[in-house]
Amino acid sequence: MRGLAAELELSYCSCMVDQKFAVAIHIMTLLAYEKCEAGRLLTSEQVAKSVRTNPAVVRRLIAKLVDAELLESFKGKNGGVQLAKCPTKISLREIYDAVLEKTLLTARPTKGHATCPTSRSMGKLMKSVVEGFETHSKLYLSRITLDQLASKVEL
Repeated sequence: MRGLAAELELSYCSCMVDQKFAVAIHIMTLLAYEKCEAGRLLTSEQVAKSVRTNPAVVRRLIAKLVDAELLESFKGKNGGVQLAKCPTKISLREIYDAVLEKTLLTARPTKGHATCPTSRSMGKLMKSVVEGFETHSKLYLSRITLDQLASKVEL
């Protein structure tokens, strides 16, 4: 089995089905790397510059991460965001659950062709595959903490 460092070398598009998850991990890793907790804040504009996206996109994801109690947000002239808890206590599973409204894979619900046993069975077969994939993916993500990612950021 490959080591954790090799497993964490994910490219945004080739491995991630949903960009929201990849961008949320980027946001959270940036805040962990910059030690944004206990009063150290970054603005959505600063975060957006790192992610290379529009600050509105960042703010939408930050709102979800705040709702999940992974981030704290402060408004006003000196406002910004910080981690709500220590990076050692935040798993990628928590980030996944916070930002995704759907599963990574979906099974196309169809009745199937009446005279084809394979066609009639595919809905049930794919449902099982999707559920297994989601269960194992979440288990994998629960074993990776935010501090593990932040410690691998290269200067």
